Amino acid sequence: MPPISFWKDWTPSYRKLWFAASGIFIFSLLFMWFSYFQGADGIIQWEKLQEQQIVETTVHSFKLGPFTLTVPGESYVIFEYLQGGVLHHNTTASYIFLAILMFSAMMLLTVITSLERFWYFAGISLFILFGVSLRIDALQLFGLRGIAVPAAILVVYLAVSFYFKSFRPETSFIARLLTFLLITVIAGVVIFYFAEVPFPILQLAMVAYIPALILSVLFIIMVAHEILVSFVYVTSQGASKGLRHFAIISVIYMANVMITCLHEMGTIQWNFVYINLYLLISLSAILGLWGFRLREPLYDNILPFSPLGALFFIALGSICFATLSQLLGNDNDAALKVVRDFIIFAHAGFGIIFLTYIFSNFMVMMAQNLPVYRILYKPTRMPYFTFRFAGLIVMLAFVLVSYWRDYVFHSTAGFYNYVADLYMMEGDETLGRAFYEKSRSHAFRNHRANYALAMMNAANLEFEEAHKNFERASSVGATDFSLVNNGNMYLWVKNYFPAIDAYRQAEKIQSSAPLINNLGFAYSQVHNIDSAAHYLGEARKDKFTKSSAEANFFAMVATEYLPVKTDSILKGFNSTSPTVVGNAMAAATLFGQDFSFEYKLPDEPRLNLYTATLLNNYLIRNARTLDTAFTRKVDTLATNPVNADFSEALKASLAYAYYHQGNVYRAQAILGELGYLTQSYRGKYNYIMGLWALEQGSPEIAHTSFAYAVEANYKRGRMYDAIALTEAGHLQEALIAWDTVLRSDDQAERAIAANMKEVLTVTPEQVLSTSDAQKYQYTRYILSANDTVYFSKLSNTFDNPNYKAQALLDMSKKQFEAGRVVPAIRFFQQTSGLELTDKRLYDEIRHFELRMLASRNEVRTLANLINKGITFDNSRLLEKMLYTALISEFSGDVKNAEKNYTILGTWNPYFEDGILAAAAFFRKQDTSGVKSYNILAEAIQINAMSVRLLKAYADEAIKQGLDEYAASAAQRLAELEQGRH
Repeated sequence: MPPISFWKDWTPSYRKLWFAASGIFIFSLLFMWFSYFQGADGIIQWEKLQEQQIVETTVHSFKLGPFTLTVPGESYVIFEYLQGGVLHHNTTASYIFLAILMFSAMMLLTVITSLERFWYFAGISLFILFGVSLRIDALQLFGLRGIAVPAAILVVYLAVSFYFKSFRPETSFIARLLTFLLITVIAGVVIFYFAEVPFPILQLAMVAYIPALILSVLFIIMVAHEILVSFVYVTSQGASKGLRHFAIISVIYMANVMITCLHEMGTIQWNFVYINLYLLISLSAILGLWGFRLREPLYDNILPFSPLGALFFIALGSICFATLSQLLGNDNDAALKVVRDFIIFAHAGFGIIFLTYIFSNFMVMMAQNLPVYRILYKPTRMPYFTFRFAGLIVMLAFVLVSYWRDYVFHSTAGFYNYVADLYMMEGDETLGRAFYEKSRSHAFRNHRANYALAMMNAANLEFEEAHKNFERASSVGATDFSLVNNGNMYLWVKNYFPAIDAYRQAEKIQSSAPLINNLGFAYSQVHNIDSAAHYLGEARKDKFTKSSAEANFFAMVATEYLPVKTDSILKGFNSTSPTVVGNAMAAATLFGQDFSFEYKLPDEPRLNLYTATLLNNYLIRNARTLDTAFTRKVDTLATNPVNADFSEALKASLAYAYYHQGNVYRAQAILGELGYLTQSYRGKYNYIMGLWALEQGSPEIAHTSFAYAVEANYKRGRMYDAIALTEAGHLQEALIAWDTVLRSDDQAERAIAANMKEVLTVTPEQVLSTSDAQKYQYTRYILSANDTVYFSKLSNTFDNPNYKAQALLDMSKKQFEAGRVVPAIRFFQQTSGLELTDKRLYDEIRHFELRMLASRNEVRTLANLINKGITFDNSRLLEKMLYTALISEFSGDVKNAEKNYTILGTWNPYFEDGILAAAAFFRKQDTSGVKSYNILAEAIQINAMSVRLLKAYADEAIKQGLDEYAASAAQRLAELEQGRH
């Protein structure tokens, strides 16, 4: 074989051109392999679809008389599964294809101008066919139709080529090539700016598909036997047994070729490692360059190998690989079917005949270990033309046996795929769909058209048709996308068992990480925990699906109430994904587990589903400990229009934070606004506000809120409404409400209702013989502040010191709120000396003492008692603020007192002590009394059932000269006092 670096003897200009052309050839080859390994990823991208589910957790609990009430909060978990996206045309592959095609075509045209007269005209005729096949008339340059514009462009090329051929034959090859390239660039610029069709360059790439496909097939035929030629060269280097070695290696090679050929024809479907056809054409093309030089004696009368023949070969090879790159890059499997079959049929047909050619002409010489490769194309018996002609016949025989019309149909289907792509890019789905249908009609099971049609069906909720098209797409050229999406169609309609069946069938064909993740997700939805955990664990091993699988795992833990050590598992996952952390946080909150995570608000104001869910879950988990600065920042995020999709959920969770900071007014304002704007969730938001009102000691307002919850049949709305009515002293209404609860399906609720009916209907004589629990409930709900004599008698019958202390405390509060300070103190003092085991009750007693001291303005005693070790948790922040304000005012620190009173006067209208103290302070500071009046007026807008606030407001209204308002408040007071027993 001639030296490998045959270009060393060329002139410098030709060597530079050769390196440039070789670079394009190598780039085309590498781009083909890149597109091959990229597969359908070049035109379809994985999309992550989320299914958000609510996990109800407990934000906090509080004690209300005999009841322990829990305030629920909503954390969210995100299940995530993957889906193949909509098919998009790979414009990069098309642009690269067209650029290489035009460069290579210009190089071939330049070679043609160097040929002798007959071959020049023959070559120019072929170039004219190439130019006509580009259908430039369809681009409507300058708005013109017909052949005028394409004819003019062709004339320019022909005139320049004829000029070089006939008038300037001495012009260098490079100068000719650059001239043709310049003309091409100018033509391209004109087409880009003056064509009146959309995407003119892509239109040109589309119509170039057919001529490029033909040239690619010609190149495949040209190099089909080159691997066998290399066998001749290798076996001719040995000292002996060259014929035997050649025979063995050739038989092995051809056996594999034939097996692959039969496999491509569908004759056999063995579990066998078949030859990669793209590797076959790659090796043949690379070896063919030197093989083409060996054949120089056959064509040197037309053009010499160095350099014209080499450039001709490299240009044709570049076109072949650029075409394959474009077909692979766009996953045009209909057209690839044609190319693949021609590759294997050509290698089989020409390989068989080439062996005949070798053994017929050179068997004796090979047996004598002579260097046959030196005279390989100087046959003595079977002419080379006969080999070529016979090889072509055998190749066509394979084509005919495989039903030759299929190749016409598949080629046409490949073209229609590109036409459909262009219409889809233009936004014309009707024509795009029509051409995909035409592509499918020509190649019934081609993946590209069926996948595109299936996605259109899915978008239009035509799920039955979508399934059919996905199944057709997966029947021959299955991709991960078509296999996964077929199962996803069942997920969309919540048919999880058929989805699992579809995934399991797909797993047998072609397993993938997205498929495994989706299978784990589907199993989690049917509560098959073991299978779900197995598949999600497998999906974690793949980098692409790791975060989705981990998020699904924690979502399953939360929704299936699996008590795992959430924090430890998250550390083992070593994930910082907001989806994973958010789901893990929801699970940890649900189980009341420790969870170490340092949260930082995102720098960008725009949230996405993942970051919004994480923020929401963080708010719910830490609602009782968040500081006001953080809350204000979140409020800004939640109200930002860019986060409108997440605003409602974030505001609802933010309300909890405001509530536990003591800003009850802001918390209820948020939920009230949400309840008004989203009528479907009105029951939920009023349910929360009702619980808050109960905790704040305003059962009448709680009853108003619970009425909406009852109307919406939301959770325990009926029972909590009965509690509110009972707490408010509306006993007849309460009995009716408890009767309703008795019809509940919840056994625990029925038991509570039965007990409460018994308590509310028991006689004073009967209650003396009941349990301490019922006695306590009787004192709380039946006895009023006026029933002090009977209360004293009944309280002496308690055996349990906790119940007795609670009853005494409740009566003390009743006396205190009625303005009877002396009896309040007397009942309170009776709690002293009782051996309590309930720490919560002990703390409540101590804090009530502080309230009484504060109301009597005994600041010094108040301060001394606080300094003895009374602590304030987050639920008592406003109480602490009140005592701080009183102490500051007493010590003359008016500025600090004013700061605290400002908050006390505006944050919690139910904290009557704070409202009244703030109003009194600002009355002293502002003799006009405007601010004091405003504080009271705003408070009674929310806490309209407060006797203390109404009295203070009526007095302040009189001082302001607002007699009508004062009279209205007095009338409201009379109604409230009349309605209470």
